[in-house]
Amino acid sequence: MKLGVIVPYRGRPTHLRKFKETITSYLDKSNISYHLIVVEQYDTLPFNRGKLLNVGFQQALKKRCDYVVFHDVDMLPVSVDYSYSEVPIHLATKFTGSAQQEVFDTYFGGVTIFPIDAFKKVNGYSNEFWGWGFEDDDLLLRLTEQNIGTDFDVYKTEKEFSSGLYLHGEESYLQCFNTIDLEESFTISCTFKPDDIIVDYRYAHDEYCVFSIPGWDTTIGYNSFNRYKFETWDTAKECYSITSKHSPPKLTRITITYDRHNRWMIMYQDGKEVDRKNLKRKIYNPNTQFFYLGTGVPKREGQIKSFRGLIKDFCYWNTPLAGNEIHEIHNNYGINYLASQGQYSSADNLKICYDMKNIVLDHEYDYSHGKVIDLANPTEQRMYAKTFECIPKSEMEIENKKIVKPYRRDCTFKLLKHTTEGFKDGNWKTKSTRLNQHRYYDSVANNETNLETDGLTTLHFEEVNEKTTRNITELKVTL
Repeated sequence: MKLGVIVPYRGRPTHLRKFKETITSYLDKSNISYHLIVVEQYDTLPFNRGKLLNVGFQQALKKRCDYVVFHDVDMLPVSVDYSYSEVPIHLATKFTGSAQQEVFDTYFGGVTIFPIDAFKKVNGYSNEFWGWGFEDDDLLLRLTEQNIGTDFDVYKTEKEFSSGLYLHGEESYLQCFNTIDLEESFTISCTFKPDDIIVDYRYAHDEYCVFSIPGWDTTIGYNSFNRYKFETWDTAKECYSITSKHSPPKLTRITITYDRHNRWMIMYQDGKEVDRKNLKRKIYNPNTQFFYLGTGVPKREGQIKSFRGLIKDFCYWNTPLAGNEIHEIHNNYGINYLASQGQYSSADNLKICYDMKNIVLDHEYDYSHGKVIDLANPTEQRMYAKTFECIPKSEMEIENKKIVKPYRRDCTFKLLKHTTEGFKDGNWKTKSTRLNQHRYYDSVANNETNLETDGLTTLHFEEVNEKTTRNITELKVTL
């Protein structure tokens, strides 16, 4: 079996030199027959990784390779199995070195093995993703459509989690009396399940606020980077945010604690700490009359940040819950927030508690208006959340989330330092990535891939120069 090692490349001579030294030495010691193919984009257009890999695949066919590995230049093999596989296999699973690479369920980039016939069957990569990102998502979807080896996970919805209110757009939200004091210690917790991402062309990225205190907004939400996020501001109007790792839009409990004495802000996802920030000053408290669930601010000019999905519950304590209490709450699905039990000892500090299954409609079967009673203050008539266009959902109506992912081998690479691409400092680094996201979600994920009209069979490029030395080919092309 002969392996074609295909490397898309532009403008990293130090990385390329180190990669060629490392990969040839590694494969020689592994006694694997191979041909290394470096495809350099030799123009000023945005980098097109998918198209370069298609070019490299055509070269691998000319070199009579039986299978290929698509290989980023900044990933050096440490402990890697490059042997033949009858199905596509993702290898970039573990990393050493000071550089970082997040590996999430649907990650299909970096280093991937393909048998020749499988890559032909999906017609290769799309040629239309210019700049960083989403060509690998498209390729994984092509495999799914053609029933070529993919794995999957199912994120199950626990029964105790599974009743709530479904929100579906700008007119759908809850208005709640605001007794939350951001200047004092607190815990805020919300259980919710976002819908799949819908891209809005008007904005640089999409945010879906499940909780918001407007003003200098304090928010909990989900965004188009597939991350859960908490954001707030201090009295000097400096923004502080904590963001989860890449996570699918599954049913999730996000909990935020803040201790005003030491100014530590901590975010938990499903009972586990995500990250913490130490604030320089106290949190800015806008003292607004209402906070909202399901929107940033209704009817506001600009990006409303409407949430689409299910909200199960919302709670506020006027104390920072300890980590063991948060762990207890998440793992004891039937826990009553109003009664201390087990590790949970802060029931007396619970000041707001909305369980969305307790909706009362103003008119039967009319979802336009209703209310959810605050269980922490049931005798006070004013303590309720007013609902607008919220649809009650039972457990039978809520589907588990199925995530398609690639098959993987447990391999380790040294990741070389390089300029961060894609997601950086809470945003896409370049506009081209946002355009790729538009294309993927609007034209691919919500419909189907264009594999019959976009790929190997429609590949166009111009060869500038080719140099072959023994089992190494370096090809310069313009796209």
